[in-house]
Amino acid sequence: MARPFLPAVFRDAPVLGGGPGRGPEPDSKDRSESSAPARLACAHLPAFPLQVLLRRRPELRGAPVAVLSREGPHGEVLWASQAARRRGVARGMRCAAARSLVPELHAEPVPEDILAAAADELLRALLRRSPRVEPCADPRGAFWLDPSGLERLQGDLPTWAGGLRRDLEAFGYAAGVAVGFSRFSTLALARHGSLAAPLVLASPAEEAARAGAVPLAALDLSPVLQDTLEKLGISTLGGFLALPAAEVRTRLGSAAAALHARAGGREHAPLRPAELDDPPELALEIDPPDDDRERLLFALKEPIACLLRQVCTGGDALVQVRLTLELDHEDPAVTTVEPAAPLQAEPDDLLQLLDLLRLRLDNLVLAAPVKRAVLVGLGARARAEQLALLRGRGRDLAAAARALARVRAAFGEQAVTRAALRSAHLPEASFAWEPVSEVTCPIVHDLPANHHEALAAPPLCRRLLPRPLPLPRRDEADEHWLAASGLVRGAVVRMAGPYRVSGGWWAREVERDYYFAETVHGDIAWLFYDRPRDRWYLHGILD
Repeated sequence: MARPFLPAVFRDAPVLGGGPGRGPEPDSKDRSESSAPARLACAHLPAFPLQVLLRRRPELRGAPVAVLSREGPHGEVLWASQAARRRGVARGMRCAAARSLVPELHAEPVPEDILAAAADELLRALLRRSPRVEPCADPRGAFWLDPSGLERLQGDLPTWAGGLRRDLEAFGYAAGVAVGFSRFSTLALARHGSLAAPLVLASPAEEAARAGAVPLAALDLSPVLQDTLEKLGISTLGGFLALPAAEVRTRLGSAAAALHARAGGREHAPLRPAELDDPPELALEIDPPDDDRERLLFALKEPIACLLRQVCTGGDALVQVRLTLELDHEDPAVTTVEPAAPLQAEPDDLLQLLDLLRLRLDNLVLAAPVKRAVLVGLGARARAEQLALLRGRGRDLAAAARALARVRAAFGEQAVTRAALRSAHLPEASFAWEPVSEVTCPIVHDLPANHHEALAAPPLCRRLLPRPLPLPRRDEADEHWLAASGLVRGAVVRMAGPYRVSGGWWAREVERDYYFAETVHGDIAWLFYDRPRDRWYLHGILD
């Protein structure tokens, strides 16, 4: 086979040993026979967000499915099922373009809280196989495990790895499992290996040989780096590691150098096992069962105070309370209370939490009296300003946040939102409502030099209707045709336009001619003529 083309700076460089595909291992006689290399296992769940979605929606298995970066036709495809990929759907494609190829494509984003809950569930399951498990931050859905010392409990390494894979299958996930000796090599082999059976490597030399043959396409490199390496004739991990480290940084950049160091084992880091602490939980028996909200709140006051103290032990702050009300001969009622900011074990914070709980109980429908209440407190590390002895003065943003938290507790999490701009060509799709998580001060801009003239003629505010309102067919002789909408008064005296908006051929054809119409009473309407539908619509009012 012809030697692939390499630049002179790479071609003549010496090859160092110690990593996959980088030369022979040192003589085994030089090692201490009593110190065997430490074992390390990796479980990798390919396309983790897609697997989470299909696990939540099992009826979609076998259908064309895609995970989006965000909702809407402009959302980017992050993951696609095999049925969708066979019909041309690829990562990086816009949702509208993907649906033009596969009209029945099911595409939706997977929220971060759902991914975090799934990862936490997996971590708890893997801890039954090994007490030392470290989740991998990138890629999501990979875990390193320490299989050492478990032979008497779970059998030899092949038996242990097979049981690990069966556990993941029982949870509804497909995973590749590799048992080797180093972080990067086991991850690369788990990503590239077969999902049918685990891979157990007998020696570091076998691990180096197998990892060196892993194609670079299986490592999810950046498109620029992968394209550059392909032009150099490098298609495997071993070929990449054969490049000298110093020249990789110079020629290919710091990101490639960091990857080269991790893959070559030069950035060795011990296993950092995750620790799961069960959140504080308190239970209260209510005998006889009661459904009076005031008495329930009075009974919960002391457990809430105790729960707050337990969560805040050690510098944490309370961020959420999960309340489960077990009803008499009915299904339990479950709800959550989230304060505006993490709470400390202070009297004012306790009063705020009780106030939020009172609002939530007032709006909770109970099918039967409550016989038992279970409180679970979730905490997070408190910020420095929350632990400060003296707090500064100024605008009380914390009070504003507490007020919004009371609104959310009374009317639901989606009761407090704000408009966020989006990249879209249609006016009604150019913004979306997102929950308000914190209160910030408004940004005050300097007044222009001609601010007196600006104040004399302030700008108009365009108020969009929830959806365009169909108008009756326009009669050129009828000057009052716009008044039929009930939103403007009088005859139309002038119209400015048209302002053309067109596009949307990938979803539905859009051709609109927008106009500003002013009436004799000074009302200004924003309307458009829809050419494909041959109809007028009122889209907004200018105030």
